Formats: sequence, structure tokens, C-alpha cells
Amino acid sequence: MAAKNYYNILGVKQTDSEDAIKQAYRKLAKKYHPDLNPGDKAAEAKMREIGEAYDTIGDVEKRKKYDQELSGGGKQKPFAAGPSKAPTSNRPMTQEDFHNMTRSFDNMFSPESIRDAAKQKASRKPMDSADFFANVIGFKGPNKKG
Repeated sequence: MAAKNYYNILGVKQTDSEDAIKQAYRKLAKKYHPDLNPGDKAAEAKMREIGEAYDTIGDVEKRKKYDQELSGGGKQKPFAAGPSKAPTSNRPMTQEDFHNMTRSFDNMFSPESIRDAAKQKASRKPMDSADFFANVIGFKGPNKKG
């Protein structure tokens, strides 16, 4: 989440309009303005905070980015796993489910399946680069008819 909640600082809701945000800013700016509170360091600090908040959520584009960050969307890594789209169930896993999962795992990594995969790989012949281009993109080469 963001370090500061600018909506709370201005005393508005995230769903409030631009006009409501502007009115809240003006009201607070009048209250904490340095000219009206000479020498008051707390008022100066509050005014800076109010200005920072309005600068961010008073601008449409900055507000969109801020809202994304506030909701947690801005902190995701580019290739981080997001919420699963797989169907979920509240049913607890049964002994049969666990057995089926274990059997599938054992079949994938059994010595027989590993040996079969190695045999398949060894039986393949390497592909010539001309054959590769012919198979993948249909390029026959300058001297081949086809």
C-alpha cells in the first residue's frame, strides 16, 4: 500500500468527485495557510501534507496511478503470480484425491518414464538449419524448388 492515505489527509472518500476534493483542499488550505498561522511549524507541516495530497489526487492521471497503488496493484512484480483462475472448492482433500495426485506424480517421474523420454530424445536426428527454416517459416532457400 501507499505510505500515506491522501484521501484521509484531505478528509474525503475515494469515490468523491474532483470538485469535492478541490473544495476539501481549499477549506484545509485556508485553515492551515502559513499567512494565517505565522510561526506555527505544525500548521506549515500540515499545509505541506495537504498540498502533497492534493497534488496527487487532484490530478486525474496521478489519481488513477495512486488508486492502483493504494489497492495493491502498483506493488506487483511484472511476472508475479496473481490470483489463481483455477476453480476452487471448499471441500477438503480426501484420501482418494491425495492417492490420485501421488500416483500421477509417481508416473511422471518414474524410472520407466524417464528412460522412455531419454530414448525418444536419443532417437531424434538433429535438424539442419535449412530444414528448420523450411518447416517453421516455409523458406526453401534460394537454390531449392518446392
